[in-house]
Amino acid sequence: MKCQICSNEESKYKCPSCLIAYCSVGCWTSHKTAKCVARNGAARQANSAESLSTAHYTHTTQDTVPVEKLRLLEGSEGVRRLLKNPHLRDMLVAVEGSPEPAAALQTAMLEPLFVEFVDECLKVVEPPSS
Repeated sequence: MKCQICSNEESKYKCPSCLIAYCSVGCWTSHKTAKCVARNGAARQANSAESLSTAHYTHTTQDTVPVEKLRLLEGSEGVRRLLKNPHLRDMLVAVEGSPEPAAALQTAMLEPLFVEFVDECLKVVEPPSS
């Protein structure tokens, strides 16, 4: 998908408020300066569900989680409870928008709240064997 700000480059990121796709810090700055308008919750959920239903992987590994299992996260009360924390949401946005996501993820994993979130997600997509 092309950047919705400059239309020149492929988008790598999405605004967490309005979900507009952008490609760089420059485009992000331009977008925020133009007064980003947050989508309402229903529109954001519809966009999220739509992107998940059409999701496909370009590069898979043995650790790739099938889309069907990712859908289970939507119904998890534990995940929903943790996502009410604005600090956790900020960390997730930072990891997603980072030019070096592996390093950002490693830093986030030093935070107990983030580890709790990851553990809760893993319980849903990879339940422990009984």
